[in-house]
Amino acid sequence: MRFQRLIFAVILACGVSACAKDVTGVTNTPPPLAYVRYINAVSDTFNMDFRAVDQVSYSPPFLNTLFRGLGEGNYQGYQAGSRHIRIFLDPAPANTSVPVDPAVVSTIMVDTTVAFAAGTYYTLVHVGSARAGAAVKEKLWIITDALPTQTATTVAYRIINAAPVQGAVDVYVRGDGTTALSGTPTASLAFQSASSYLTQSPGALVIRLTAPGTLTAVGAAAGYTLQAGTAGTTLADPIFGSAQGGSVLTAFIFDASVVGSKAVQFATPGVVYFPDRQPARTTSP
Repeated sequence: MRFQRLIFAVILACGVSACAKDVTGVTNTPPPLAYVRYINAVSDTFNMDFRAVDQVSYSPPFLNTLFRGLGEGNYQGYQAGSRHIRIFLDPAPANTSVPVDPAVVSTIMVDTTVAFAAGTYYTLVHVGSARAGAAVKEKLWIITDALPTQTATTVAYRIINAAPVQGAVDVYVRGDGTTALSGTPTASLAFQSASSYLTQSPGALVIRLTAPGTLTAVGAAAGYTLQAGTAGTTLADPIFGSAQGGSVLTAFIFDASVVGSKAVQFATPGVVYFPDRQPARTTSP
């Protein structure tokens, strides 16, 4: 009897295995993907939810993105083609379960269609103002990213002006925030413009902003110092930074927050850095 039960169990297991093989034998090949990230540069309202509303698969949302924030996950794979994108208000504070008014959270701020090409990287910057009468009404600024080749001996960076209220600035990139500025600025950027990628040896990187054609400081007089980053170990990947060769990053210029608005409050225009590519691990586990 025990032997018969064993034979029956073996037959049953083989049958289940065969069924599983039939089910899992279907090959699920991902579609062609573009790589998309979302930046919230709207200085006068709640956090934002970025969603593709045409399909769920290969369409990860960027939720509860605060002003001057990068949508969680940075670049995400999106199915290429014409995609229907909507951005909604998200009044819940980050990382909480505070109840929200359904009428607010369903408010559509941007409703547009974007054509994503397979294999291409995009930065989608939500710029402008949510308030009536603003000089620049909110909109989605779509940047096609031509990311440079990484090299372990250099740091590559670019600067993007996402500040419509501040407007044009001169940008000086220096090794510290104390030496008096002089000479030609590293870049002169109007609102909604970007520098090309620049490179330097790993080390200190400080961005200082001035009014166009002057040395009058905008924002922090001492500038904005990029984090040095962290070298990789056998247990952890490196973290991008000016001292970590192979880092590729973008520095975004943002407006001050509108005082009293629901946006996270910043008293002056400022610069925030986000990684485009992390440096490669140089040590073996």
